[in-house]
Amino acid sequence: MKASHIVFVPGLFGWGPGELGGFPYWGDARKPFDGGGFTTHEAKCGPVSSFHDRACEVFARIKGTIVDYGAAHSATAGHAQTSYDDTGRGLVPDWSDENPVILIGHSAGAQTCLRLQELLAQDFWGIGSNGNWVEAVISVAGVLNGSTLTYMFCDETTGRLKRGSSFLVQAALGATEAIKSATRSLWNFDGDYDLYLDQWTGKLSPTREELLAFFDKNHQFAEGEDNLAFDLSLQGCRKANAAFHTRNGTYYFSLVTRATYEAPFLGLPFGPKIQQPDAAMNGLLKGAAQFQALMPDFAAPPIPGWGTGDLSIGQWRENDGAVSSISQRAPFTGGDHPWGGEGIFEREPLSLEKGKWYFEAIETITGARFDHFDPVIGAKLKGAAIEAAQAKLYGQLSALLQSL
Repeated sequence: MKASHIVFVPGLFGWGPGELGGFPYWGDARKPFDGGGFTTHEAKCGPVSSFHDRACEVFARIKGTIVDYGAAHSATAGHAQTSYDDTGRGLVPDWSDENPVILIGHSAGAQTCLRLQELLAQDFWGIGSNGNWVEAVISVAGVLNGSTLTYMFCDETTGRLKRGSSFLVQAALGATEAIKSATRSLWNFDGDYDLYLDQWTGKLSPTREELLAFFDKNHQFAEGEDNLAFDLSLQGCRKANAAFHTRNGTYYFSLVTRATYEAPFLGLPFGPKIQQPDAAMNGLLKGAAQFQALMPDFAAPPIPGWGTGDLSIGQWRENDGAVSSISQRAPFTGGDHPWGGEGIFEREPLSLEKGKWYFEAIETITGARFDHFDPVIGAKLKGAAIEAAQAKLYGQLSALLQSL
């Protein structure tokens, strides 16, 4: 591989380096790569912003330029065209097809990486970019085809948020408060948490009160499709997959998490079997895991083909507390995305082909079952065994990338 730089992209409600008192979103995931000849970076992007807006923010952070969402997109969405200015602070300012990067995205960060590559291939920012600026995309518990969890808050027919814009802001702030509470004995969480929504508010780093006041009155953010709630629905991911083109010059690997098991409902010996959360699943995820296990099937197909094969509700019950495991494997609800198949690390590296999607369950790699948080912050919350499993996971991934 030519790439020597790896950029980590967070998911829903995620944060960047220096925020929340420096508590690392990615846990110790970067360490094996830093010791394996790579230079690693974390790219902050909007915790509740759309795949498109997040991709534009990651581009600006890597290249070192002003965030530009594009005139046409911004006009359609109803927000400003530009945002933060990272000129002179790029993570990889000489980024090019001769100096490509590897993108590792967790959760919503996976689709953010795919959107970024698509925009590069289109030369969206007019700098002569192409898809080969990205040599590998690694999806970690990625929401590649949508999450049924979104239908706690989104309309089953349209995928759009059923609540006002302030709900997303409150959810993001509430999630960080819950994480603070769960880890108070481990970390001093004094520090900022920026929602990166100034393209909507017109103000850099507004206070919590200013954000809530703005979005209590402005519902365009929630009513449209330019937000992460819609993008993480089945409808949103299908739209994203249809717009994305798997590139022949890029490796695509997906690391799949699951933390539920099939057991009789309420322990009744003759009752129906359902997916139930592992005892070790992070407590913040158990209610969400149960929702996905028990939600009724859609009254009408949310996307074309729903109701048969891999697009049947029974196939989407197994989950990691946030995302169905089947959704994490590879894009398959829209577009043409060739599969290389299951299994990554047991193959001869030279047999792994660019332009094809390969997936593997993390428990197969590490011997430990991971919930949605464990590949990132969760390992620090559970102690030595999961921390060791996380180190093994990323150590093997670093070795694989070195061998390609």
